[in-house]
Amino acid sequence: MKIFKISLISSIIFFIPGIIALRAHPGHGATEDHSLIHYLTEPMHAMVLAAVLLMIAGSVTWLILKKKKLTERA
Repeated sequence: MKIFKISLISSIIFFIPGIIALRAHPGHGATEDHSLIHYLTEPMHAMVLAAVLLMIAGSVTWLILKKKKLTERA
């Protein structure tokens, strides 16, 4: 669990500058600002979304495998 906490904290710290930079560039892209389509289709936003989804999927997979391993020991 300690490794998970360290990974989560370091991931948050790593992405904070990117999140701030994303909010600091109004009037970009071909879609309307601050819409769901904008965040899903603009490459800069889509890359961050993909990274977050990968982190969530990795964390869930890790937790499932850890739980499975613990139940096998019992």
